[in-house]
Amino acid sequence: MIKIGGIIAIFTVCVAAGLLKSYSLSKRVRELEAFLSALSQISTEIRYFAYPTDVIISKLDSSAEYKRLKVFGFCKTNLAQTRDFSRAWKDAITQSKPFLSLDKSDIEALNSFGDTFGTTDAEGQMANCERYCELLKQRLESSREDKAKRGRMYSSLGVLSGVFFALIFY
Repeated sequence: MIKIGGIIAIFTVCVAAGLLKSYSLSKRVRELEAFLSALSQISTEIRYFAYPTDVIISKLDSSAEYKRLKVFGFCKTNLAQTRDFSRAWKDAITQSKPFLSLDKSDIEALNSFGDTFGTTDAEGQMANCERYCELLKQRLESSREDKAKRGRMYSSLGVLSGVFFALIFY
């Protein structure tokens, strides 16, 4: 009886690991879509309202669409303390990293955005947002392909490895 319980537990863990990895690929796609939308909104806020950086970040933080990213909340807090957007943004990315499913190159792209944002006039800011929107679109496209290729594979691999270990220990 204990042996069967152990086999069921091993099978469940393997399936859960495969599903979790597959879920993280889907989550990465959603997060990149949200960041892309946020950069587009930042550009719009600059173009039509000429809001300063701290007001834009506060507006993004109050939006339900971006709350789950946690970056804008951390950035708002950090910006109030340091008054340096680049540092506040990088710290916010670092603080929110455990909650995000982004890979290293996604994080680097977002950090690079923080280095250049807020350093030019309104036209330069909008061009900067457009540049990073294009970069994130490329990252999003590759993450969608990755999800399509490997998402089902991880789920199947979890089930198959669970069956394999169950057969070995049975």
